[in-house]
Amino acid sequence: MSRAARIVRPLVYLWTAPTSFVGLVAGALTLLTGGRAQVRRGALEFHGGFARRLLSSPIVRAQAMTLGHVIIGRDPRCLDACRDHEQVHVRQAERWGGAFIPVYLLASAIAWARGGHYYLDNHFEREARSECGENW
Repeated sequence: MSRAARIVRPLVYLWTAPTSFVGLVAGALTLLTGGRAQVRRGALEFHGGFARRLLSSPIVRAQAMTLGHVIIGRDPRCLDACRDHEQVHVRQAERWGGAFIPVYLLASAIAWARGGHYYLDNHFEREARSECGENW
């Protein structure tokens, strides 16, 4: 890692800290309910326990979710399958910092207001699918 990267990287983690904090709360709840944690590609990943229940709920229904430098997944297989997509969201959070969650929700509202799907037509999701070569 270059000297510049060693200086900038901690600042990027600090910039995303408000969003990552939400993920760390979900991660702590995951660990307290029998889940596990691992580090992959600069992100802290949690799976099982609370994360599985949250992601399986009728409101969320997802395999994984990114909150800053924290990714929660239903199980290790889901994390493996979704890692590239979720890493795009990590980079998005690095760009948007603490504004990532509100801006993501706003993008969902805009997609829905335009007659689209709140998830599939969300700008952030379209970007993640495009960068990963996913075709939906």
